[in-house]
Amino acid sequence: MARACWAEWNLSDSAVLGSYGLQQVLGLSSEAPVPGLPDLAAMTDPGDRGTLYEVLYDVILRGRSAECELTLTRVPARIVRFSAEPVRLQGGPVWGVRGVIMDITRGRCSRDRAQHAEQEADSARKRARGLADVAVTLREAVVPRFANELAPLGLETAAVYCPDPDAAGVGGDWFKARALPSGRALLAIGDARGHGLEAVTLMAKLRYALAGLAYTDEPVEKLTAWLNHVACDDGRESTATAVVARFHPAQSLLRWVCAGHPQPVLVREGSACLLQHPPSGPGLELGVVPGEPYTATETTLSVGDVVLMYTDGLVERRGSDLDTDTARLLRVVERLARGGIAPGRDGLERYGQAVAQDMAGAHRTDDATLLLVRCMPVPTAPPGGPER
Repeated sequence: MARACWAEWNLSDSAVLGSYGLQQVLGLSSEAPVPGLPDLAAMTDPGDRGTLYEVLYDVILRGRSAECELTLTRVPARIVRFSAEPVRLQGGPVWGVRGVIMDITRGRCSRDRAQHAEQEADSARKRARGLADVAVTLREAVVPRFANELAPLGLETAAVYCPDPDAAGVGGDWFKARALPSGRALLAIGDARGHGLEAVTLMAKLRYALAGLAYTDEPVEKLTAWLNHVACDDGRESTATAVVARFHPAQSLLRWVCAGHPQPVLVREGSACLLQHPPSGPGLELGVVPGEPYTATETTLSVGDVVLMYTDGLVERRGSDLDTDTARLLRVVERLARGGIAPGRDGLERYGQAVAQDMAGAHRTDDATLLLVRCMPVPTAPPGGPER
């Protein structure tokens, strides 16, 4: 009620009556005289004076009530609602104007702030949708539909991709599985940190860089070191994890390097275990320290062995322990492998989908990718030089 008052203006003698608090509502000192209608117009922002004149025209000349909102040019400026009605004897002319003035500055400012916040949020949503659309398109372009081209090298391969369940953005998961001119196979999986366009851009750089570097036939240790150099040159925030491996068919040997990435899982005769890091431990993430050396681990595979490479989105849960989550993955992988994994690439893919579905839950907040590799008899002797 302290923000509302009334006043009455006599048109014949210019006398003015005002209620207690009128000066406060209008932003005047308590000793200031009650302003007349011309004074009220002078206090009004020039942009609102036309509106005030229209209200007074309706009240005085048309004899009907009217109201408007006015911005008063005080420091600080305030906004008032002015409701006016004619004062006259029954059947006689209008001899005065009675008005109620209410200070609505706080409400209007709050409404304006709310509208501005809503507009900003809507713009942010549109920008996010636009970036997400670009990221999805780019991801589909750089990670096409998986093709099983490693069968001549004695490998069945399949990949499963699970998008972020909250649609928070497209992640930086990537994989690579391809035959090399040396008669060996390149197998890799990685995760560029973050979401959206930046993560997908870094993912594309690393994936294509590795695809080109692998043709040098250098050992996987050097390939990973080169990939680390690419990530370091991309910027301070461009970090990623990866497992880079090469399969040597003649020896049925998997040589692999871990750069801060979850350890692959080996499924052999219905049992599951983690592939062990070298004694020096896993290497650092890509993009952290330039010139970081990496050490490879050698794992000999038997016919029927399945190796699961995966990104951390498959196992990590917010507020949970990573060792506990990894142990759960081993239990799920082993349970689903009981009775054997169906033959063929389709059987391998269905097995990967079952693992991903079993590991999915309400607390998963990241995308997840699985690359599954099954060791098969080599159909023919592969070409190539000495194993490295």
